[in-house]
Amino acid sequence: MPGAALASPVIVRFVELLPAVERAHAATRLVIPGTGCQLGASLLTLDLDRQGVRAEYVTGRYSASPQQEHWWVEADELLLDPTRDQFSEDPFAEHYAGRYERMDAKPASKMEAEAAMMLRLQWSTNRRVRGAITQVAAQYQLDLARISEPPGLLVPARSTARP
Repeated sequence: MPGAALASPVIVRFVELLPAVERAHAATRLVIPGTGCQLGASLLTLDLDRQGVRAEYVTGRYSASPQQEHWWVEADELLLDPTRDQFSEDPFAEHYAGRYERMDAKPASKMEAEAAMMLRLQWSTNRRVRGAITQVAAQYQLDLARISEPPGLLVPARSTARP
């Protein structure tokens, strides 16, 4: 069509994603004070996906602690690590001192279950953080009933599909 503008891909900048990183960091620190990279990355991936940002939950290694696995988020070619403070680095800075080595990734579509599983683990092992978990579940619209189920009652998610 003459005169019609060509659609261009939306470019997401780090500063636009910073509020989601801050939310994930704050929520994670409510539940897990010093580490919590799996929880933080799953919450951030879930949040970004709900905002329409293509994001992946990534596992690998970070050079500041190469002997242990670490989780972070990759969104539109940006690396976001809401728990980088466990390495004495600023999780709200676009640049970082170390090197990330990607080993595997999960799509955002699996993050609701992943975040709930991480919160459920904390619920069952640390009674003192149950109030914080309740807050985080509400903030991220996660099913608190599933999170607070006693260990051993892992019930498959109910399907909404009809036979």
